[in-house]
Amino acid sequence: MHTDASAAQYEKNQSRNPINTWLHSFRFRHVLDVVDSLGPGPLRVVEIGSAHGKLFEVLNERCSIDYTGIELDPLLTKIATDRHGHHTNFRAIAASAVAGVATVDQADVVIALETLEHIPGSECVRTVEAIARLKPKRFICSVPVEIGPAIWCKNIGSLVSGYSRHTEYTWRETFWAGLYQLDRLPPHGNGHKGFDWRWLAQTIRHNMRIREIRRFPFGLPAALSTSVFIVAEHR
Repeated sequence: MHTDASAAQYEKNQSRNPINTWLHSFRFRHVLDVVDSLGPGPLRVVEIGSAHGKLFEVLNERCSIDYTGIELDPLLTKIATDRHGHHTNFRAIAASAVAGVATVDQADVVIALETLEHIPGSECVRTVEAIARLKPKRFICSVPVEIGPAIWCKNIGSLVSGYSRHTEYTWRETFWAGLYQLDRLPPHGNGHKGFDWRWLAQTIRHNMRIREIRRFPFGLPAALSTSVFIVAEHR
């Protein structure tokens, strides 16, 4: 859980340098693209891993929405409520992904940006199953690419730019992850290390229909991309 200082640092890391800001901005632009395609609304939006409520701010400026944010960390939930709670179409709850989704009766759009990789595998499966039961028009998620040559580029880039993401790995683990040898890494927990986006895509595919997978930042093969953006719908 975050302290006041770590919560501020978390938010600062999202715009640590121009490259970081540029990469993080992709997810919001693509979410807007998908949400706009659903028409004028109002749309019932559920965000898993809502943190400070930045996505609400982005969507609320442009779309007619009724928003529920689900965030495990109660401090981040409080910060989001302090910032956005005066809006009648905003609600934030402190809960796990599975427990939070269980409080929702209906949703047109469910969004999880850079969140599902932080949920252990068995709970992530239950989260996707819970989302599928809501039968949303769209499920949108983005997750980092932590396998293939991309992880070499990301972790070296992290070191050079002064970002801290590479410190989760040893350089030996970075090497093997770049060769897709995840059996040489510890099992994936609630961090980046050992996460395989292909496993998540297959889990989603078992529960919903995947409409498209976009690769950031330039539509390159996933092996050279920083993250993937998955759009699915109920069957």
